[in-house]
Amino acid sequence: MEKLESFLGNKLLPLTQKLQQNKVLSALMEGFIRTSPLTLGIALLTIIGNFPVPGWIDYLTKIGIYQHVEAITNGVTGVFSLYVVYSLAFSYAKQLKTNERNAALISLASFIMLMPQQIMTTVTQNGEATQQAIGALKLDYLGGQGLFIGMLVALLVTRFYAFLSKKNLMIKLPDSVPPMVTQSLAPVFVVTIIFTLVFCLRVVFGYTASGSIFQFFIDVINAPLNSLVASPISIIIIMELLAVLWFFGIHNAVLQGPLGAISMTMIVGNMTAFQSGEKLPYLLPSVIYMGMYAAGFMGFVTFFMIRCQSAKMKQLGKLSFIPSIFNITEPLMFGMPIILNPIFFIPQVFTQLIAGFVTWGLTSTILPISLNPTMSLLPWTTPTFIKMPFAGGLNYTILMLICLGIGIVMWYPFIKIADKKEYELELALEKNGTKIEKKDEMEA
Repeated sequence: MEKLESFLGNKLLPLTQKLQQNKVLSALMEGFIRTSPLTLGIALLTIIGNFPVPGWIDYLTKIGIYQHVEAITNGVTGVFSLYVVYSLAFSYAKQLKTNERNAALISLASFIMLMPQQIMTTVTQNGEATQQAIGALKLDYLGGQGLFIGMLVALLVTRFYAFLSKKNLMIKLPDSVPPMVTQSLAPVFVVTIIFTLVFCLRVVFGYTASGSIFQFFIDVINAPLNSLVASPISIIIIMELLAVLWFFGIHNAVLQGPLGAISMTMIVGNMTAFQSGEKLPYLLPSVIYMGMYAAGFMGFVTFFMIRCQSAKMKQLGKLSFIPSIFNITEPLMFGMPIILNPIFFIPQVFTQLIAGFVTWGLTSTILPISLNPTMSLLPWTTPTFIKMPFAGGLNYTILMLICLGIGIVMWYPFIKIADKKEYELELALEKNGTKIEKKDEMEA
């Protein structure tokens, strides 16, 4: 393990440091890190609202609490793309040395302009139910499904704003005008140009069958997967694609169509057969899904982080530990960050792929699984180490431990590398701070 860490540190770390000097990647990392207080702050309420106890959500619904839990959760996760657009545009504008607040606000406005602004609803007219369009923003595109488009909008609009700002298109105001007013009015021509291009882009995608750039993007990704059936290879493909897309900042919600259809096919088919005492038709795909899910469990990552040397990794590990136990990974994905961080490309992309094929091989040969599919109905916040033993007994528990072991082996050396880098950076900052203090004392 030490030789592997040394090899990765000598070969991978210099490469990642060069990549992170890129302004776009640097802005992406800073932009995501700035959103981590939101994901950490909402984690406790999300866990409480979806606590993995049978009947808990029904009880909260009955007493009128669950709707408020959903509202609080949606206040962060349901509109998370808005926060990312603003934060990312702000960070990128700082890299480009242009006005951060203007760039962030213009990017946010452009993002909302591209959204569909009508939804269909059922209304009663003259005693008959009819479909009617009303003005509203669809929450799906404000959350995970709009995250990737939001990132592109933030980067492209900010870059274009910085470019136009240098072309003498700004309004010149007298020096007597307050700076705040000058900064607000100067970019009027630039903003008009940007909004005109956004309008054209909206019109172009409005003429497509998808109707918007958001739905077009989702349709393009979903199209090759919609025809897949619930089979071992389809589960591996989709779960691996989820891991790859997550690394590039594309939220799992984008694939909820094919993944939801396949998972419901497996759950309903298995439960029907189980209740009839028949052989489960989707036993192997279901087991592979959970094996890959176990390999993606991030609790052990936060455990490693708590034992790190750097203050950043240690503190983030402590804050993310409880959420990660309940399968809430956003604090790590955006806080470390894992998204678009070259150091974590290998474990993020290949861990679950390896676990999928290992699970397939073991289950088909020496580790047969007897599955209780009713456990699939447990809330998504149910910890993996609880769900799998209850669902499949001893063999399933052994399989879970093997998949967790794969995750540990894959993530540990890269956490060590990231920790080393952060620790060296913290020491350098501390040393520079000490020098500045001594210099100030001597001057005094």
